[in-house]
Amino acid sequence: MHRCLFCRQVNGVLYQPGPKGEKTHCERLRLNYRPLERRKNIMKNILVTAISILLSLCGAVFAEESIDASDPTRVYTYGGGGIKYTDYTNSEEMWEGRLIGNIGLSESDMVLFEIGYGSHSGDRVPGSNNGITNGRARWFHLFKMDYSTTSGYRGLATQVDMQIAGGLKGTNGQNTLSIGALPAFGLNEKWSFYLPVNVVNTWDKNFDNYNGLGFSVAPLLVFTPDWWEGAYLQLWPNYLRFISGELSGEGAGNIDLSVGGGITSTVFWALTYQKNLNKDLRSLRRGHDSGLTNDQNIFLNITTYF
Repeated sequence: MHRCLFCRQVNGVLYQPGPKGEKTHCERLRLNYRPLERRKNIMKNILVTAISILLSLCGAVFAEESIDASDPTRVYTYGGGGIKYTDYTNSEEMWEGRLIGNIGLSESDMVLFEIGYGSHSGDRVPGSNNGITNGRARWFHLFKMDYSTTSGYRGLATQVDMQIAGGLKGTNGQNTLSIGALPAFGLNEKWSFYLPVNVVNTWDKNFDNYNGLGFSVAPLLVFTPDWWEGAYLQLWPNYLRFISGELSGEGAGNIDLSVGGGITSTVFWALTYQKNLNKDLRSLRRGHDSGLTNDQNIFLNITTYF
């Protein structure tokens, strides 16, 4: 009788050496173990090597890719926030904080969410001086886009954009749903041009009444100089004309001027000034004038890309 010297003990059983020419338990186990151990080591080495190669390739890709915050057709995942100041035509004002999140669902789809909370200064108009200022959700789909094109047509994108009226006075006017397309063009290495065209539907707050259908055109001109890391300038006028409903024949417009750049390779800043023209949909309410018209505003935000 002998105890297996290789495994010391198997279920507490002692083993008898086999007949002449037959391998004992310990010999069979030892012979079978060594090839198994070698196979496991080989698989482990292959797995470690594969992971190392994958991480190296990913690192190389991320090192080569740079964020282009100036291009509204780029699909990214990012989050950020900022402070916005609004000056009304009756000399009252509002400060608000905004949070923005954008999720890249695939190489061609992304969803944006936005919400704001503000404080109104002034009591000439009745209503709440503190509250939610807006809510927004937008789905964006990118068709084939050739970003290497410096002069000529690059491609097309489309969007569905829902914006909800706030609860704070001066922001509790209209809910709008926009559906449209955005063709992109390169003018040269420094200049790009985009032409968003949307069909816009509008309702009173809480969707109490449907106010009309309109079309908007918002040509965007982008300049990317070498002034600082990630520098860009955007000139973005927008005009909306209603063709049916309560607002038929009315127009609403604004002009945006933005400047931005990189703080790091993944953190960017932007400063946007907006001048409103004609109707202000954020404060327009059915049947009466709220007394607050968004004359101009300025928004400073910081965004982190993931």
